[in-house]
Amino acid sequence: MDESQRGDLLSLGTRREFAAGQVLLHQGESSTHVFVLVEGHVKILSESGSGRTILLAVRSRGDLVGELAGMDGSTRMARVAAIGAIAARLLPFDEFEGFLHRHPAAFRVVNGSVAAKLRSATDKIIDFSSQEVPVRVARALLRVLADHGRPVAGGVSIGIPLTQPELAAIVAASEPAVHKALAELRKHEVVSVGYRSYVVRDLPGLRRFAELPGEIPATP
Repeated sequence: MDESQRGDLLSLGTRREFAAGQVLLHQGESSTHVFVLVEGHVKILSESGSGRTILLAVRSRGDLVGELAGMDGSTRMARVAAIGAIAARLLPFDEFEGFLHRHPAAFRVVNGSVAAKLRSATDKIIDFSSQEVPVRVARALLRVLADHGRPVAGGVSIGIPLTQPELAAIVAASEPAVHKALAELRKHEVVSVGYRSYVVRDLPGLRRFAELPGEIPATP
């Protein structure tokens, strides 16, 4: 969005601040408001019928959260929780919709964002159905790196705190299988693993583990 569009959007609604772990949206609720993330990161989580918590995605500054419920009137598909302290603009859906009518170019940007989320979900389904756990783990790390990575000494951090159980939830695998995959990445000095942290030491090597040929994308 250009500066005038961003200014108009960020003038709407009210600013809200959330502490680490606080929930912005609850799965199954019937609200339709949306959040524009201004600072920090949130996790998108879904509770399965068996009671398992699945980490669907991580969103960060500039992302829109909760737009689907307003678009189709359905209940919330997932829970949204803060990772660390965050700030966001809470917009009633009618205000958000009015903004889109005033700025057709911004409407196209939002459509593109929704399409990108759908593509990402489709990619994950393909990975889960056709790839072994080590490949899925490598691809998951690459996805997070592309969205949130930041340079650090000796490599690129994935940029957000992520536990091994959460990584297992992302790739739909058991924790022991994910632990084994990470051990293999560490053995080849591709990734170093700390407490809720991952640093990619060898990006081409990680892409090889992910079985993704081609050029290495630029990192932040």
